[in-house]
Amino acid sequence: MKATLDCLECLGAQALRAARVATDDLAQQREILNRVVAKIPGLDLDKSPGELSLDIYETVRAVTGIADPYRAIKRAQNEAALEFEPELRAMVRASEDPLVTALYLSAAGNIIDLGVRHAGAIDIRATIEDVMREGFAVDHTSALRESLARAKDLVFLLDNAGEIVFDKILIEELLGHARVTAVVKAAPILNDVLYEDAEQVGLSALCEVIDNGGAFIGSPLELVPASFVERLRRADMLIGKGQGNYETLDEFPGDMFLILRAKCEAIAAHMGVKYGQVALISTRMRLRSLRGTITGEDNPQAMRRD
Repeated sequence: MKATLDCLECLGAQALRAARVATDDLAQQREILNRVVAKIPGLDLDKSPGELSLDIYETVRAVTGIADPYRAIKRAQNEAALEFEPELRAMVRASEDPLVTALYLSAAGNIIDLGVRHAGAIDIRATIEDVMREGFAVDHTSALRESLARAKDLVFLLDNAGEIVFDKILIEELLGHARVTAVVKAAPILNDVLYEDAEQVGLSALCEVIDNGGAFIGSPLELVPASFVERLRRADMLIGKGQGNYETLDEFPGDMFLILRAKCEAIAAHMGVKYGQVALISTRMRLRSLRGTITGEDNPQAMRRD
């Protein structure tokens, strides 16, 4: 996904939020904001929003000297989510369709994102209820089932702390179908998960956990190591969580599924949903739909329910 003018407006707000998490020093907060905003006129809109935002967190580190300002927050988010784990697992076990329920719970967990929301604005239980009631605005679950029936090697790209517990519940379900490798970040960026988060919530004991080679929003293919791109290419199937993975991997030429909540208008428009809705998008299904639109053979429901 390429950035838009709306993304440029958002960068300033992201910078201020990150600055306030990192330091109470108003002079440093102003310095971070000044440096980030000064670079906006020269930014390349052909890059993804996730790639453009990387400078924010590099600037925070440079100004404050703090490598991981979100570390304590991430641990608290994991602990809070772990309190829900028995309840989440019970919901899956009691469900008539455990896979769908686990997918919904994973999508609900995507609300835990300090890049766009303040911690006090997160209502996990209400979000679970909303997702269970409304379902996916774009629903390619049938395509996911078909891929899962064939897959032996599945790569799952994780997103945020706290959310990782919801993804763990889904991964438990996926392990009944394929071998799963979970992907974390190699170094701190926002509240994205690191290996230590996977250890804290017990995911590293459940499946293999690797990193994508750096401190990235999502996995920008031009920035991650070539060896990691090759690992993605070898996978039979990929699942990416959250906006960062959507922004950077929505055109990856593999059997990719993206699960996320539309947390800004620009992303919502690109996804073809309303702000706040959740979606399970097969990039192959979407490409097929777009090709059909161009040739006049499109199905109006192709981007909605299977």
